[in-house]
Amino acid sequence: MRLLLIHQNFPGQFRQLAPYLQQQGHELVAICSHNRPLNLSFRIIRYSSPVKTEALKHFGATIWEEGLQRAEAVAHCVAALLQEGWKPHCILAHSGWGETLGLKEVLPDVPQVIWPELWVLPQHGGFGVDPQLPAVGLSQQLAQLGRHALTAVALNSAHSWILPTNHQANSFPRVFQGERLHVVHEGIDCTIAAPNEMVNFEVRGVKINRSVPTITFVNRNLERLRGFDMFMRALPMIQQAHKTVRVLIVGDNEPGYAGGSPGTVSLRQKMLTELEGSLDLDRVHFFGRIPHNHLMAILQASWIHVYLSYPFVLGWSLLEAMACGCCIIGSKGMPVEEVIKDGVQGVLVAMDDSERLAQRVVALLHARDLRKRLGEAAREEALRWDQAVTLPRITALIEEATLL
Repeated sequence: MRLLLIHQNFPGQFRQLAPYLQQQGHELVAICSHNRPLNLSFRIIRYSSPVKTEALKHFGATIWEEGLQRAEAVAHCVAALLQEGWKPHCILAHSGWGETLGLKEVLPDVPQVIWPELWVLPQHGGFGVDPQLPAVGLSQQLAQLGRHALTAVALNSAHSWILPTNHQANSFPRVFQGERLHVVHEGIDCTIAAPNEMVNFEVRGVKINRSVPTITFVNRNLERLRGFDMFMRALPMIQQAHKTVRVLIVGDNEPGYAGGSPGTVSLRQKMLTELEGSLDLDRVHFFGRIPHNHLMAILQASWIHVYLSYPFVLGWSLLEAMACGCCIIGSKGMPVEEVIKDGVQGVLVAMDDSERLAQRVVALLHARDLRKRLGEAAREEALRWDQAVTLPRITALIEEATLL
């Protein structure tokens, strides 16, 4: 098949899928709007990012302005491909930025398989569940109006759409449920994300291996939506109870999915200020964003991996930590409970209960056999999300779309 892949931040959700499709003998072309180098052997077409207009603020007007600019740019890229004599059998695209909105004008008979990711609801930003945020009101209900309208238009033109988890699929209105919706995760590589008893590296001159008591915390950004402040408030209690434990924290200091907190100071700095004098910072290591192979080493060394989240998308880092055989302490509720049952694949605690989190971490640091059992069960669950399982299922859905 000839497949056109569209994602402004390519490869994005297609990180695993694109190489797999190429290995299966399919001919790929991708369209994106960034200029980063990509180590891929198929054609990448790039278009210019939209020009933002600051005056547009209400009900997602900026989203639509940018989306229509992207739609026009992508449509011209596709028209140029058609002039060259290249026409895809199927289009694979993320719907979040409007890039597919003009494709029916140039490829009316080519099926689209869409990755919409999430129908964003107020609780996904913490409203109504985070005690520091207000209850859901009209302003929160209207906040995603423009994004929802853009997503609806994209889905109405698509043959089918793929969501990675049931939690994310269930966020969509009933009109977008049904036979066109498929729940298949993009997949993780469980041959890379795997236990490694021989892992060995240094952090600021300190040797880290499986013999060193180690707690890990990983997120794209260190934000309240992902429980970073709760985790930090637990650390003084953990350090006081365990005098040699090391804490490895991976994540950037940008606002994150929920937009951060008011002001210019990062949550990391706010927490360090709040906890000044109560933390042994010699045993706390911040890594920022790191290469994937370094992340795997950190997870392989971890005794206990903490993953916290208010209702939002399921992070790949949790699945990879599970695949590495980490003993997981997660937050109760979605999205964590889709992959972890309390006491089976890990231990769950309520969000905003730092004291309980600290107690469970300390108890597990002293319970080697329990950590081993939970880690093995987590690994077993992660194998269900392995790309060796998920990528053939996604490919079958793509092939099915081209048969109509």
